[in-house]
Amino acid sequence: MIFLIQDNFFKKTSDFVAKKHNIAIIRILLNSTQGLGFNSLMKQIFPITPRILSTRLAELEKEKLIQKNLVLGDKPKVEYRALPKAQGLAKAISELEKWGKKEL
Repeated sequence: MIFLIQDNFFKKTSDFVAKKHNIAIIRILLNSTQGLGFNSLMKQIFPITPRILSTRLAELEKEKLIQKNLVLGDKPKVEYRALPKAQGLAKAISELEKWGKKEL
């Protein structure tokens, strides 16, 4: 029975990682010292459609990995930031990058 529970956690994790652009979005936001706008993310994750990016951002926000903020000013804008929960992925992302540089 314990094995099945662990499999469910692994399945949920692998489904999250396998969903196209999730890791890229988190990586970019973790490496940013400031919040990033939608268009900035679009440019850094090329090719991605606006619809897919919107969907992924909403999913990551729902999982409490990122936060959407409204920045007021002369031209109000929306920006995204990684939340502390996403910081737990930093080491895994770094290890994936190392492996990819070596093996791919």
